[in-house]
Amino acid sequence: MPQVLIRGNQNIEPAFGRCEKLSTGMKQKVSIARTIVHDPPVMIFDEPTVGLDVMTARTIVHFVRECRDRGKTVIFSTHVMSEAEKLCDTIGIIHNGKLLAEGTLAELRARFGLEDLEDIFVKVVEGTE
Repeated sequence: MPQVLIRGNQNIEPAFGRCEKLSTGMKQKVSIARTIVHDPPVMIFDEPTVGLDVMTARTIVHFVRECRDRGKTVIFSTHVMSEAEKLCDTIGIIHNGKLLAEGTLAELRARFGLEDLEDIFVKVVEGTE
């Protein structure tokens, strides 16, 4: 049986067992570890902080920021607008499978006359319904 190493509170502890028996947060951690283990040049994260506690989510956000800063291409899908504000160089607002708006945070703020990305999202989406 493969051994999974789980880092928490600066300790690394072995975890034996099947992944389906892990908590939601632990499954998310294993999924992220599987994504990054080969150090790919392009990484796609789909809701990477869902099911994680605040401290682990912050660690993931910090890691994604480091990847971006090292020049990796990171595609980051999230419903958490504060994460998009912190991490994304270019933001695409997608609703019902359609790209409705795209730009830097500054460009989106200027275009829609709003500061908060969540407010911009709502304005864009409500404008299409």
